[in-house]
Amino acid sequence: MNKYLDVRVGALLGTGNCVVDLGCGSGGILSELEGQFAERIGLDISRQRIDMLSRINMNGWRFQEADLNKQIPLDSGSVDALIANQVIEHILEPFKFAKEIHRVLRDGARCVVTTPNVRYVKHIGHLLLSGYGPRTGGENMLDGEWDDGHVHYFTHRDLHDVFRNAGFKKVNSRALINVGDGYGIRRLLDRWGYIWIVREFLSGCILLSAEK
Repeated sequence: MNKYLDVRVGALLGTGNCVVDLGCGSGGILSELEGQFAERIGLDISRQRIDMLSRINMNGWRFQEADLNKQIPLDSGSVDALIANQVIEHILEPFKFAKEIHRVLRDGARCVVTTPNVRYVKHIGHLLLSGYGPRTGGENMLDGEWDDGHVHYFTHRDLHDVFRNAGFKKVNSRALINVGDGYGIRRLLDRWGYIWIVREFLSGCILLSAEK
């Protein structure tokens, strides 16, 4: 069983020559994609992570330092699949970010993006009842990053508009329910993840796929 790669994300990626993970962190997703792609590339801003990863087994994937608020340091049309897992909410200009993703993908290739859903009923309730503004990454922080460094908040419609206007032909999204090891209602909601009320209000996370 994969520890890092959600099976719902993996099912959308398929196979190919080159896969890229934007904001790859420790690279667990790329390690678990071994055998599905000939080339696996992880991009992240953290120099500390680069130093740490150089001392461990990276299972054949390579790490590259990159500020994702700037141009993605890859050739146009060079990527077969791309993941941005819980990244776009940290990006200063999401539309430029989506256009860069579009640029590096080959024709017919797909990106898979996850991000918190600010329209989740829990977030709406928090906003209405607590009097605090939207937070999708954590509590108020007086020291350290506010809301885990989230600078933008998205609904499904927001995310669709960003990627459609960036030039993607097919854009779809569903609820990404945290099912854990449980069954019952969470498993049922996940099965109904494309149904409007579940997708829009009953999940704290969006799973979007966009095809060039």
